[in-house]
Amino acid sequence: MVSLYVGSTCEYSGKTLVCIGLGKKFQDDGISVAYFKPLGRIPVRVGKVLADEDGVSMGQILGLEDPLDLVCPVVLTQDLTIQAYTKRIKNIEKKVFHAYDKISQGRDLLLIGGGSNLNEGSFLGISGKKLIKKMKAKALLVDKCETDVLVDRILAASEYLGESLIGVVLNRVPSDRINYFKRRIVPFLNREGIEVLGIIPQDTLLNAISIGELCDNLGGEILCCDDKLDELVEHFMIGAMNVEGALRYFRKVQKKAVITGGDRPDIHLAALETSTRCIILTGNLVPSNIIISRAEERQVPMILVKQDTLTTVEKIESLLKRLRVSGKKKVARAVELVNREIDFRSLYDKLGIRAK
Repeated sequence: MVSLYVGSTCEYSGKTLVCIGLGKKFQDDGISVAYFKPLGRIPVRVGKVLADEDGVSMGQILGLEDPLDLVCPVVLTQDLTIQAYTKRIKNIEKKVFHAYDKISQGRDLLLIGGGSNLNEGSFLGISGKKLIKKMKAKALLVDKCETDVLVDRILAASEYLGESLIGVVLNRVPSDRINYFKRRIVPFLNREGIEVLGIIPQDTLLNAISIGELCDNLGGEILCCDDKLDELVEHFMIGAMNVEGALRYFRKVQKKAVITGGDRPDIHLAALETSTRCIILTGNLVPSNIIISRAEERQVPMILVKQDTLTTVEKIESLLKRLRVSGKKKVARAVELVNREIDFRSLYDKLGIRAK
């Protein structure tokens, strides 16, 4: 049995996206795979079990039926944190390795979902660094490519992991930077003994959010077209100008949400004349029935929120930084990108496995 630890050196790097694509590819190639998340950070209650959101969603996507308390044996809660700080917690590592032994039985490969950095979990005694060594796992790092600082992070991780590190995947690379990464960063990392197994470009669909998710996170109320909540929003625009300027502005972008005050019927109508997925009405101001009726005709949901426009924009910006891969369209795109961009021949060689 091979253990592959998929980790990172920063938050929201795209580990889940890569795990989804890898898991699907392994299964398609006849490799028996399980998913294991030693430390979960997003608690969800499934029946009587306290589980981790990633563990639940990965099980659903890959069609796995392992017990959730084995998939993620340690879920970080406030109570657990306090216990750790006050030295009233024992046997965390033992619990992790018990689950690891159980869930890996009869599998060709165990896909391990790591934390946002290799030190995460240190205060519990189960840091990524420690687990990789003790599990004798192969490590694959996923890093988002916002700046060249990622090179320093990768070098530091490589220095510690040594031969355990089999490669890195560079994620969310802007299209206008791909050639730069291929000409400069990839050769540099290769000279340092670090293989880049894939470069995954930024993707508008993966950065999109469903109208339903948007409404839930903003604490909003749907005023119409609640059958459209699965539609995805890829762009956001603020409506705070005159109607002529708004029409020109809104026509430039498709699949968008328009954020504007509930007392701006001119902006509402301009948005409804263009390719708009939803309108977010700020200030808890309900538009007239005429506007709502027009939105229903155009099949454009209107979301009423209590916050002002600036606060709403700030909330959306925060939300977009931590979007997760969910829903059939996003999962399919994740699988497509990973299959297309990752060098599976090299990956399989490094893991010592082959398609069946």
